Amino acid sequence: MVNLGSHPSLESLRISELSDFERWGCETDASAWLDNDNDNSETTNSMNSSICSLEPFMHVKHPPPKNAEVCRHWLRGICERGYDCRYVHGDLEYDKSISPQESRPPAPFFYMATVHDHMRVKFSAGFKVQEVITGFETPWLYLSNIPFNVLHDDILHLLLKHGTVQDFRVDTSDQRGTLGVRARFSSDIEARNANIVLNGTRQWDSIISTQLPVNTAHGRGATIQDTAVRIEWEAPSIVGYAGYSTEAQAKNAIAIAKATYSETYIWAHMYSGLPQMAAYTVRFCNLPIHTTKEQMSKYSKPLDMMWNMPNYTSVDEVATFLRHRLESNGLEIISFNILTPPYHDGRVKAWAYFPTPAAAKAACQLLHFRKPMCTGRTRIFAYHMQSLSYVIPNDQYTQIQDDITNFRERLHCEVQGSTFTIAFSAKFVTIRLSTVDGKDLKYLKAKFEQLRGGEVVKHNGEVLWDRFFSLPAGKVYLRKLEAIHLGIAIQENPSRRRLTLFGNPGLRDIVKAALVQKHSELQVREKHSFILGPLIGPFMHFEFPSLSQTLGPEKLVLDLWKRELVVSGQIHDFRIALQAVQRIQRKQNPRPQHGIASCPVCLGEVDCPVTLSQCKHSYCRACLISYFQATIDNKFFPLMCLGDENNCTCPLPISLARQVLLADEFDSLAEAAFEAYIHEHPNEFHYCPSPDCMQVYRPAPSGNTLQCPSCLLRICPQCHVEQHDGFDCPDRDGGDHLFNEWIKTHNVKNCPSCKVPIERAEGCNHVTCIRCRTHICWVCMQTFPRGDGIYNHMRAEHGGIGNAFDDDGL
Repeated sequence: MVNLGSHPSLESLRISELSDFERWGCETDASAWLDNDNDNSETTNSMNSSICSLEPFMHVKHPPPKNAEVCRHWLRGICERGYDCRYVHGDLEYDKSISPQESRPPAPFFYMATVHDHMRVKFSAGFKVQEVITGFETPWLYLSNIPFNVLHDDILHLLLKHGTVQDFRVDTSDQRGTLGVRARFSSDIEARNANIVLNGTRQWDSIISTQLPVNTAHGRGATIQDTAVRIEWEAPSIVGYAGYSTEAQAKNAIAIAKATYSETYIWAHMYSGLPQMAAYTVRFCNLPIHTTKEQMSKYSKPLDMMWNMPNYTSVDEVATFLRHRLESNGLEIISFNILTPPYHDGRVKAWAYFPTPAAAKAACQLLHFRKPMCTGRTRIFAYHMQSLSYVIPNDQYTQIQDDITNFRERLHCEVQGSTFTIAFSAKFVTIRLSTVDGKDLKYLKAKFEQLRGGEVVKHNGEVLWDRFFSLPAGKVYLRKLEAIHLGIAIQENPSRRRLTLFGNPGLRDIVKAALVQKHSELQVREKHSFILGPLIGPFMHFEFPSLSQTLGPEKLVLDLWKRELVVSGQIHDFRIALQAVQRIQRKQNPRPQHGIASCPVCLGEVDCPVTLSQCKHSYCRACLISYFQATIDNKFFPLMCLGDENNCTCPLPISLARQVLLADEFDSLAEAAFEAYIHEHPNEFHYCPSPDCMQVYRPAPSGNTLQCPSCLLRICPQCHVEQHDGFDCPDRDGGDHLFNEWIKTHNVKNCPSCKVPIERAEGCNHVTCIRCRTHICWVCMQTFPRGDGIYNHMRAEHGGIGNAFDDDGL
């Protein structure tokens, strides 16, 4: 047990920020060594009250905090108060014998993790899953197409009929020229039911649309719109022919046409056919239908001018035809908006919104490639658009503005038919991505969210990190870089051991080069080590604070596992550290270690012991890491202590895994525990039917449609396939029939616990379900927890274990 208060020199021992060589720990309840900005007098007082129980020199008991809740800042790895914190730290040991509330049970420790970008999972000790919030579940509901004259109280009154509204926001910048509303209900179930009841209903003489937002990789909701149709057709125009006496004049006219336009995009080129207006003729396409010869004089003053008849004359007539065509076929239109001139590409664009995606698809089939009289027999193009909208605070948008501009410029080349729009308001920026193909929208979503998350600093393909960047001196260095290169933001993440850059790409390259150079300087420092052994406790108490103050915390690593002091720097720094070690040697009389128990994994003498605070079993640090790593593949949870010949009932603390595993390994362990839990609950969770998509969802009542937050696939939660609007769930009996016929000719039974089919091909009658890890006697299907007694049962009840060795009496 270590309590070193809040001494400023102890940041160097922060567990989650150390490199492989520098990671340390002695017991599972040893606190992280953090620092603050106390002055020297506070440091001295803090150190005088510090207690080391790693060695038998002194023993001090610490009462538990008055508040039994787990410290949220400690869960994030940023609490610096240690035993002084008013909340519980999971890696500290408290003596309840001196607590006035000793009868109160200790607060349970939980760890919240984000799995596969979108799912929130709550773990208890042993990585036992306590709660899963899938990426499909959200308490927010978005409403659109509400008339502007509707009072906010009327909207809220409508929502309160369907549940408890905890938050209510009105957006007046709805793209349809109407109100948009964001409402947060008390649960995702209330939001889901309100969505079913309200979507497509008529309220305040308007058909309103509702939808559940799509969760993003950053935990912020984005709205997806898949009930819109983009309709395009040629703008009303005429084709003109202008004559010029010189080639220079003709080319100048073409250049002017490319540079300017009024109502539509003008396309001009040299023309050699009839009519021949002069020595050089220029053909102008997409001219406005009311163009006069006087207006054509700006195109290098042609000698003569003539034009063909217009293709058609009225956009309003086309709009009337389109609406009548749709409504006469039974399609209800929520809104129909035509974009005003200028027509940048010579096409008129209109947006039509429908109550359901199925109606939008039907509208495309009715209109696409038609050549009606009202458009002059030119083709109409109708696209079922899928859009994703993000609302970003202005300050965050400023950080990634340059990246967004570059992304927008590349978009038309990378994804054909896509659009990227930006709308500004007083506090927020709304970014809307639209594509014709859902796969393209998935691609744009991933690219944009990657852009929004910033650039992780890497060098030679590896994430660049050094413990120095998490220390006060390192943070000062990072802030100086930001001050020198205005517009650049550097975000350090000690728990994940990475630096992230935001801002201008050119400046990012300069800052990245500076960080790489700084990292190289930190890596080339000469390192010297001192084996302290039993002197570790007195050295931490008496010498380490002043030594850290003299040399700087970034130069010292105190490895409690190896009982070793590592000094990084020049020979001068090494000599100062040597003097400190010699002083403590003269003051103390070290005692030898004794009584070390065997490791439950390797059964040998414990090397670099890690002791569990609850059951007091000790592990070799390397064996414990191997145990965690093996579990990632085996997926057998909860993780229990292997002491007492694998009979110990204590789960392994999550804080223990945080201390000994790398960040990626810890994340993999959490994902493995989550996947094991999902496999154990096949009736509660289903995987997204999209190939290689790792998102899971819960079944929902009839009338619901689920939208995958990762691949954006719309899913029917009853038959678990892609949503089939307007059709009943497909009959799946054919596939089940074939599977049942196959079962009849194979040795297949259902697991008594999770009901998954199991085929026994060979081996004895002791079968272990690979999904839920239940131990089963194949003859009578009786289960045995942890497999205890199963072989005695098979021999006593069934005359053997069911293999060739039975004949030999084994």
